[in-house]
Amino acid sequence: MPPMIFVVLLWRGLTTGVKRPCGLIALRHVCCTKSIQTTCQVLDALAIAGQDRCMLIYKILRAEEWAELRQKGETQGAPIDIADGYVHFSTAEQAAETAAKYFANIDELILAAYEADGLDKLVWEPSRGGALFPHLYAPLRLDQLRWHSSLPFVDGAHRFPPEINWADTFVDPDRLQFETFKALPRDTEINMLNLVRLRAVAQYPDGHPSDGLSGVEAYANYGRETAPILARVGGDILWRGGFETALIGPATEVWDAVFIARYPSANAFLDMVTDADYQRAVVHRQAAVETSRLLRCAPSTNGKAFG
Repeated sequence: MPPMIFVVLLWRGLTTGVKRPCGLIALRHVCCTKSIQTTCQVLDALAIAGQDRCMLIYKILRAEEWAELRQKGETQGAPIDIADGYVHFSTAEQAAETAAKYFANIDELILAAYEADGLDKLVWEPSRGGALFPHLYAPLRLDQLRWHSSLPFVDGAHRFPPEINWADTFVDPDRLQFETFKALPRDTEINMLNLVRLRAVAQYPDGHPSDGLSGVEAYANYGRETAPILARVGGDILWRGGFETALIGPATEVWDAVFIARYPSANAFLDMVTDADYQRAVVHRQAAVETSRLLRCAPSTNGKAFG
């Protein structure tokens, strides 16, 4: 059995004026396979190319369809699914519109979450408004269910669970975050913890020659084009791992890439991101990434105890 790495993220409260019961605000316990490659220069693009994606997609079920799924272990879905020959799914961004369009005023619904890559006969096809929707050309199975939640109809709209967060689209730092980063010491080594979730289909600007690539392909382009710049500023990849599951934390926080980039100083990182070649290449990252976390850390000594 391969060794495992657990990346533990603990948040402390900032001075926001909001009273909290204790200093520990949140915890993420992310399980990854061990994969330490200190000499690799291509960020995480090559690592993710062969690993499973963990994107969650959603099926809205009526009470009778949910009962059938639980009793029989599978279902062909709603009458529209049977008529079309596939089970209709939605992404997190599409789910609210799907509920409003096809389930208006219907209560006692169930929202079922599935991992896209766990469904062998899943096909992404143009549908409403030309957007790509996930369609499953196979029965919906109970043993592949990641999680489920009730979907009550309250005050004229369906109330989705907090696990679905449409505002979770963190791709670039905002001005305040960037200024805070620059205000910290610039002449000491830093480690940047990257958590990255990719789009199924990259979203390039209109007319871009790479339009039509998958998120994985676009991010691989980003990795290849920025690798020489990373090396030029003296950076490398300290550690990378393949995401498997979150033991503690929201079920929707799943990642296509988890890695730590090491820089000899914050100035080196700033030199990289302001490099003209990097700024041309970053369009691939912006097109590929659905959401991400980028955490600056100061290196510390290892040990044999937590904390």
